[in-house]
Amino acid sequence: MSPVFHLVVESELLAGLGASHYTPARFAEDGFVHCCGTRESTLAVARDYFGGAREPVYLLELEPKKLDAKLVFEAPAPLPGAATEHLATAETFPHVYGPLALRAVSGAARLESRGGGFVWPERFETLGESLAAGLAARLRAGEARGLEALRKLRRSHSRGLKKASGKLVLELGGALVAGGAPGARVLASELVLHHPTALDEIGVRDVKRLAGELASWGDVDVFACMIAGQAFRDGQLSEREILRWTRSRDRWWRRAALVATVPLNVRAQGGKGDSRRTLRICRELLADSDDMVVKALSWALRALSERDPGAVRRFVETHQNQLALRALRELRNKLRTGRKSG
Repeated sequence: MSPVFHLVVESELLAGLGASHYTPARFAEDGFVHCCGTRESTLAVARDYFGGAREPVYLLELEPKKLDAKLVFEAPAPLPGAATEHLATAETFPHVYGPLALRAVSGAARLESRGGGFVWPERFETLGESLAAGLAARLRAGEARGLEALRKLRRSHSRGLKKASGKLVLELGGALVAGGAPGARVLASELVLHHPTALDEIGVRDVKRLAGELASWGDVDVFACMIAGQAFRDGQLSEREILRWTRSRDRWWRRAALVATVPLNVRAQGGKGDSRRTLRICRELLADSDDMVVKALSWALRALSERDPGAVRRFVETHQNQLALRALRELRNKLRTGRKSG
């Protein structure tokens, strides 16, 4: 059976997303989900109902055999006061008598407006990728310049995605990082961090997608503190995986291994103290002379000193001839005064 299509603006899509189904805003009133059966009728409905939309319009492609509610082609049910040109494009329209199962969404795309109407998308993506593309477009357009504006955008999407599955949010976050828009890494990481279940569902593949291309200490620290360290702390990311990073040829992955220990020990990041895992990672990188790694080693041990100063003091005494002078100075100051510098 050919696919059917559903149109919705972004805010209503986010508001209707659940863990396994999407429920449109009008479902309770109408008793079914409005859909279209052809490209022609879909674009006509888009012109009639969404021509004046002030937010992105999404097109969901649905695979009928994966719907778990009854699909009926029947006479159109136009909304009161709406334009009716779309009625000339089909005698019947598909109506789904239940919320839309997300497993039936075979593709999603933002509709682009042109010449008073809309054009058919060149390609469909997964729902998470399509939502990420919409956010990336807003970032590139300058809608969220500055951290406060970025977090305002994040909070609005977190509210909308609250009931969505963690896997959808992880997919969205990974696609957003891959797109490379300004602020995308912070936005993606905070969407995952503030979702009720995303970190509970995260796996190594998700972590790698959320890392993307690490190219600066800023990239590393956002990723390692908000994503990798949280997953490591809670056992979602294994010690073996973090140790693998310590052996990377890429300085940024070696730094990430160390920074990922910070959430184990910092109270504000949910840490309760973990001397064993922290010190094991630090021992692996004692001989690394890269400045970015040295600074991260110092940070990791200073964070642990807030929880277990005795363990850090013993570590410093044992390895004082191996520690870089910068790290040794900072650690001794921290243990003596509680501050990084004397």
